[in-house]
Amino acid sequence: MIDIALYLTYILVLAAIILVLVFAVTFLVKNFRKSKTTLFGALGLFGVFIISYLISSSEVYEKYQIGAGLSKVIGGALISLYVIFAFTILIAIYGEISKFFK
Repeated sequence: MIDIALYLTYILVLAAIILVLVFAVTFLVKNFRKSKTTLFGALGLFGVFIISYLISSSEVYEKYQIGAGLSKVIGGALISLYVIFAFTILIAIYGEISKFFK
C-alpha cells in the first residue's frame, strides 16, 4: 500500500512540475514584453553560476567520497552564493545611501 501511494506522489509531483513549466513558458510567449526583466534576471543568475562553476576547483575528497565533478558543482554553488550575497548587500547599501541624499 505504501508503494502505491509513494509512486502516486511521484507522479503527481512530476505532473505539477510539468504544468508549472508549461504555464510559465506559455506566459513568457504570450507576454514577452512584460517578461523581459524576468528573463534577464534568470539569465544573469545562470551566468553567475556558469562563471562560478568555471572558476571553482575540482579537488577530489576521498574521505567524503566526493569526486571531481561533484566538487566542482559544490564549489560553483558556494561561489555563486557568495557573489549573490555580496551583490545583495551592495544593493541594500546603495538603496540606503540614495534615500539619504534625496
